[in-house]
Amino acid sequence: MSDKSKYILLIISVSFIFTGIQAQKNTYSPYSRFGIGDIAREGFSRNHAMGGIGLGLRDANHINYQNPAANSAQDTMSFIFSTGISGNTLQLEGVEGSHSFTNITLSHLAIGFPLSRWWKTGFGLVPYSRMGYDIIDVDLQSEQYYKGSGGINQFYFGNAWKISNNLSAGINLSYLFGSLTQDRTLLFPLSENTFSVTSQSRAIVGDFHIRYGLQYTNSFRDQYHYTLGVIYENKTPLKTDQDWLIINELSTPSGPVRDTVLNYIADKSHIDLPARYGFGASFGRHDKFLVGADYSFQQWSETNFLDQQRDSLVNSSSFNIGAQFIPDHTDFRSLWRRINYRVGFHYSNTYLQLRDHQLKDYGITLGIGIPYGNNKTTFNFSMDIGRRGTRDSDLIQENYIMFNLSLSLYDFWFFQRRFE
Repeated sequence: MSDKSKYILLIISVSFIFTGIQAQKNTYSPYSRFGIGDIAREGFSRNHAMGGIGLGLRDANHINYQNPAANSAQDTMSFIFSTGISGNTLQLEGVEGSHSFTNITLSHLAIGFPLSRWWKTGFGLVPYSRMGYDIIDVDLQSEQYYKGSGGINQFYFGNAWKISNNLSAGINLSYLFGSLTQDRTLLFPLSENTFSVTSQSRAIVGDFHIRYGLQYTNSFRDQYHYTLGVIYENKTPLKTDQDWLIINELSTPSGPVRDTVLNYIADKSHIDLPARYGFGASFGRHDKFLVGADYSFQQWSETNFLDQQRDSLVNSSSFNIGAQFIPDHTDFRSLWRRINYRVGFHYSNTYLQLRDHQLKDYGITLGIGIPYGNNKTTFNFSMDIGRRGTRDSDLIQENYIMFNLSLSLYDFWFFQRRFE
């Protein structure tokens, strides 16, 4: 079997595994109950290690879907395949104590390759949002159970064009798909001959979304370079199907008696994805160091969720900063001197406002990129130590440690070998 056939087989295998694992529960946050759930962090392990920056990054050896224009930097004879796993340890702190959870899943699947010297393309499958919570509310008369599961996935098809030596443009056409399921059960454990009530709502999403990107890059003194980047997403109503199921259940000595009160499929509705603006910049010395920063803003306060305004949703913003350092990329006698060392910081005002508190999310990041042999393939690892939420007003504070491990496989596919 040829090397290319092995790569294709690997890609197909990972695709099936990714699809299966994405269907599993992949978050335990009670805050995923609101809106479309927890919005996934963008980028791959390299980006996460540098605080999540990507809008002003350009690299010929890595895929960067955060700014569609960035992939115009890819070499004209290269093929890049990227995949990885991600996980987290989550500690929830509230008025009734703390609970810890651990989770691991496949993080992404992406491919990039050239169509010409000035046109590069690629596609990938990444998570967009996740929902997964299990909440119990108990008082003297009743018990209420809230459960949520599912999420929205994003399959993107990206194209980047080199307009001039310094200016590039790009577009990501994405298809967002998935389902968000929320259950609520009301029990009366101390009352006899009383029905319990279970209601289930499900929103099934399937629609297209577009992101535009621009990057300007330049060099000076033959060794330093800088890049400026910008992205824009217009407001998009995602087509959504919704259904409800309500069941009454009575426990009897002969077994439970169930009665379906409502089984209703609604007319097509929609979930608004608001407009988003993002800006990024980076500065560095070729194969030595790189620093960068991103800022983005999204107008969630104008969002309708299934034809209803959500008071808990507010405008979100985020700031990310990161750096990378390589001691000596030419020192093949020492692997440690060729490793990419990375560090970063991120701070976000999330799109949730509960009990007059807009939830904050912040953390420090670090990671490494380990080159494989003498080629441009790298293994990337990142860790994010952060906090979201607050214990004020009886809310919940989340302390987390996230990690990512990914492979960026680089190969030359688009040239013809010559034999003497």
